[in-house]
Parts: sequence; C-alpha cells; structure tokens
Amino acid sequence: MRLWATILILSALIGCREEVTVLSPEGIAALVTEDREIEFERFQYTGTASLGTDKTFTVIVPRLGEDTGVWWLEEDKICSRWKTFRQGRLLCAKIGQLPDGTYRALSTSFDSTLVNFRFVD
Repeated sequence: MRLWATILILSALIGCREEVTVLSPEGIAALVTEDREIEFERFQYTGTASLGTDKTFTVIVPRLGEDTGVWWLEEDKICSRWKTFRQGRLLCAKIGQLPDGTYRALSTSFDSTLVNFRFVD
C-alpha cells in the first residue's frame, strides 16, 4: 500500500514539473555577449550577480556577503569558480529557459535545479 502511495505522489510531482527548454551551446553563448546583471533565488537565498564579458563576475548574496570569481563556457554548460563561496570549487550548469522567460541553472549530473534567475534590464 505504501509503495503505491509513494509511486502516485512521485508521479504527481513529476507531472507538475515546469517545462524547461535546455539551451544549446549557441543559445548559452548568446546570453553572455555583453555585460549582464541577473537576479536569482534558490530556497532562502536570493541575490544579484554581474557577469562581465571579460569572464569575471561579482555576486552579492545578502545572507552570505559578496564574492567574485571567473566564468567560462564549456560545451553545453556555463562553468564558474568563486573566490570564497563554495570554497572555490568548480561549478558547471546547463541552462534552461522557462515558458515565462526566466532561466534555470541545472545540475549537470542530475538535471536538478541549482538556481532560478532572470536578467535585469
């Protein structure tokens, strides 16, 4: 009985998942042809980031502080390394676009959500 209930719940959750269109390498590159500002959120963390065409970025997360780092494109992913946050570990993500025009960074190993973001005009 519990197994069936679990299967039904998981099926409902998967069915409710938002439709994400994963961007091609060209689609990702088109997003970063000029300096960009983004706002992002994930659970209780929100913040802003400035991405430079010189492949540097600055990020501000009010609950954590400010950090800098570098970014680059690698095949169908955007990768980054922050100076302090994440203890300087490498992070690569696929980028997906949602129907409302916002974006989602997806884990390259599980396609799970890392963060939702939008470009600030």
